[in-house]
Amino acid sequence: MEHTLGYFADSPLKLAGITISIAVCYVLVQGLRKMSNMSNKVLTPPGPPRHFLIGNLLQFPKDRFYERCREWQKEYGDIVSIELPGTPMVILNSYEMVQELLNKRPNSTAGRKAGYMVLEVMGIHWSTAVIQPGLPHSAQRKMLRRGIGPQRVGSHDPIIEKNVAKLMLTLQNFQGDPHPILLRAVGRIVIEVTYGTKLPTAMSKGLSSWNIELTELTNHVFFKFWLVDIFHFLRFIPSWMPGAEFKRIGKRSTRLSEQIRHAPFEKAKALHKTGEIGHSLATDLLDEFGPSDNAMDALGVLYAAGSDTTSAAIMAFINALLLFPDVSKKVYEEVVGVTDGTRLPHISDRPNLPYSEAVWKEAFRWNAFVPMGIPHVNTQDEVINGYFIKSGTLINVNNGFILSDPKVWGDPENFRPERFLTDEASSLPNPLSVIFGYGMRVCPGMYLADRIGFYIGTTVAAVYDVVPLEGKSRPRPELADYTDGILRTPVGFGARFIPRDGQTLDLLKDVRLDD
Repeated sequence: MEHTLGYFADSPLKLAGITISIAVCYVLVQGLRKMSNMSNKVLTPPGPPRHFLIGNLLQFPKDRFYERCREWQKEYGDIVSIELPGTPMVILNSYEMVQELLNKRPNSTAGRKAGYMVLEVMGIHWSTAVIQPGLPHSAQRKMLRRGIGPQRVGSHDPIIEKNVAKLMLTLQNFQGDPHPILLRAVGRIVIEVTYGTKLPTAMSKGLSSWNIELTELTNHVFFKFWLVDIFHFLRFIPSWMPGAEFKRIGKRSTRLSEQIRHAPFEKAKALHKTGEIGHSLATDLLDEFGPSDNAMDALGVLYAAGSDTTSAAIMAFINALLLFPDVSKKVYEEVVGVTDGTRLPHISDRPNLPYSEAVWKEAFRWNAFVPMGIPHVNTQDEVINGYFIKSGTLINVNNGFILSDPKVWGDPENFRPERFLTDEASSLPNPLSVIFGYGMRVCPGMYLADRIGFYIGTTVAAVYDVVPLEGKSRPRPELADYTDGILRTPVGFGARFIPRDGQTLDLLKDVRLDD
């Protein structure tokens, strides 16, 4: 039921849909004309020409949304306006403009407009990432800040370090794409941080697989146009009808969503009642706030919000180690200079690793793994740089261009960590701030994600030389391809993880690998 009207099967539903669409679009056009008369003193942002009634529906990409946004930026500049039936959008391609609109005006630009498909058909209406500003949103963010904000996140370091040591043993002489291994490892860390170490192993594995599947479904859906977003009654058609893929997706994701929310929370409540739960975010929230729905949802969102993004960030870092061996060697030498090669790194070593920190930032920037931010929505009319943005507009942030704008970065195509080690750094956007969001929508799990990701990345560099597969040459950076979706990871990534030296093997001997 996705994409454009032309994707309907030939049926009476097609005629009905077109008729209703034209009627609805006519009303919208009249409203737009009235708005235009009201706002004739300011300009509408430039954008591709619109067709009568359907706007830019035919130009809206079926996939590779980020690439189309880059094309529009080249043609129309720092702010681009497009429109689907009933859905006005702008795309922001300037860091200064994003700061002005989203960071300095958070009270009016922190809304969300996840489609009816995501919220209702897929049953993800409870997630902190998509709910509207209000008491539940504020309560959940407060809970997450209290447990994994900058003041408390360090209390979870023992869990992180224990699991990363196990990950290093798993990677020993590994060959292939490590992304699935990283995703499971990060997921295990997040589950233990969230619910403690007493959650049954079977439930932990189930929770991990449910989250991975739901994330894949959400990635598939999020930046596509679904007709049910406009005509909500379509959710009642039978799932066997042609074009009803959205129904099957919705049924499965609703089931997964309910499992993710309820199953681990009920077990955590039982363990908390008996005093067996131990140190965890669930303990902190149940102690302070009690077993509320907001506590359940704050805990439930953490895996989805943290694991996938964190593992994508780590993949970007490891990809840099493979593509740029000189960078890999420098990170290794810096870490060993701190540890003397007699121990694995500690999270507390980070302040003494400025070059590794610069590589971490450059990995976020170069070929940004989150090319488009989750859209904001403004709740009142706004004017920026002389352009009028009417209330209810979807505000998309083009992270990928912001982090590769030649006017800002000079040589964005080059992987150059040193840019963050000179006086130049003070005038550059922090790539982590770009990726983790703005205003009231800054990711509340950013401190945990950053802590886990940096530690895994630098530990990999300290322990292993990441080299091409046997018989393969080192990939050329300019020829690398990346997946299409909310998150971008390298396509066809393959590498070997070779222990740096005999001391590395000695360090790994003491690591116990338990599931």
